[in-house]
Amino acid sequence: MIDKKVYYIGSAGIAFLGLALAVQGCDLQKAVKFDVPSGVQSAIDTEATQPLSDSQYVWDNWENWVTSNSQALSRNIEDANQRVALIENLTSMGIGALGEVSGAFPGGAVLFSGVSLLAGWFLKRPSEDKVVAKEKEDSYNAGIAKGEEIAKTIKEAIS
Repeated sequence: MIDKKVYYIGSAGIAFLGLALAVQGCDLQKAVKFDVPSGVQSAIDTEATQPLSDSQYVWDNWENWVTSNSQALSRNIEDANQRVALIENLTSMGIGALGEVSGAFPGGAVLFSGVSLLAGWFLKRPSEDKVVAKEKEDSYNAGIAKGEEIAKTIKEAIS
């Protein structure tokens, strides 16, 4: 008589073979899904999970979105830089023309110097950013210390 272990092992082998054949016949790329990050979902208007079979399509859509938006952003930045350069050139040409003409009428040189001095007051000084940052940090630290003091007082009052 054949041992029961042989039947169990044989049955398990046949079951495994049947399962393997069934899985092989399935399209696993449609069964396995991947998560699409929320930023990508909103950018290319897709669902949160996609089957692996659609991964190339999703990837191509994402690459196209990134490429087109990067090019648009680059063009917009370049246009803004060109506008700034144009405005700076027109301004310096105007100031140069005023500087040359200002001596032609009485008091023009003094007036031009005064306007130039007034404009200079509104320009940033080289170390101004560091001073402003230090003032903000000091203000922040003072606010934290005052908040801790108020919290301590309230805690003592509750206790």
